[in-house]
Amino acid sequence: MKRLNRSAAFCLSFIFIFMLVSEKSAHADWFDPLTIHFLDVGQADCILVEAPNGQTMLIDGGDEHDGEEIITYLKREGITHLDIVVASHPHHDHIGSLDDVIRAFPVSVLYMPNLPYDTKYYHDLFRVINEKQIPVDRAKAGVNFKMGFSVKVEMLAPKASYYKHINDYSAVIKIKHGKKNFLLMADAGAEEEKEIINRGGVRADVIKIGHHGANTGTTMEFLRKVKAKTAVISVGKNNPYQFPSKEVLYRLNNRKMTIYRTDQMGAIIATSNGKKILFRTNVLH
Repeated sequence: MKRLNRSAAFCLSFIFIFMLVSEKSAHADWFDPLTIHFLDVGQADCILVEAPNGQTMLIDGGDEHDGEEIITYLKREGITHLDIVVASHPHHDHIGSLDDVIRAFPVSVLYMPNLPYDTKYYHDLFRVINEKQIPVDRAKAGVNFKMGFSVKVEMLAPKASYYKHINDYSAVIKIKHGKKNFLLMADAGAEEEKEIINRGGVRADVIKIGHHGANTGTTMEFLRKVKAKTAVISVGKNNPYQFPSKEVLYRLNNRKMTIYRTDQMGAIIATSNGKKILFRTNVLH
């Protein structure tokens, strides 16, 4: 009986140790860094996400003549493969050079909203997609995937099948890393913001402001729901639209948010360890 008890105790101890080791192993990359690069591509958008497990996601590809700069930046970061590419919506300042970028790197999957668009940029993008036989999935609310153990990606929009404004077809992406959340708004406007609020789960620590800071969105109601402390604005220096708008800047300052702008600071790099987010900038002007 004593021998049996000793054997049982040994087995229980072994199981307990195994569970501890397994749990530690499962959480080993929990606080490894997630890095999000908001590239300086002038009056356009391009975001690179590097997950702790080495997976990469590129959201948008700048305007027509940004391809060489984006490719150089990615190669400098050691990128050799893009696991996920998102074309948030088909405006030229988001997909203008995406064809050049995906021609330069292998791509596992590309997400885009269901919005055919009769422009040269759109047709050039699909020509390369077809040439390289890249799988295309629909970007829409409810799409979820992981990038390793610690990074969860969720698309909060678009939800509806029709919008009055093309910008409201934008793929809005929330990235969760540990206790920290990033909300990437592409060019989403007020209509899509209301849709996201109604859906819930919008709180974030960092918000990439929609439509380069235009007063088509970033409503005070939305900012109150998001509760972000930091705003990133991808915008061109001395742009003819005078973005970001005074109204949006007023709302951000009213909320006492820290503001990072690519026109003033160059590329903006956010690094999260799951508990804290650190920012550094790369002034290129």
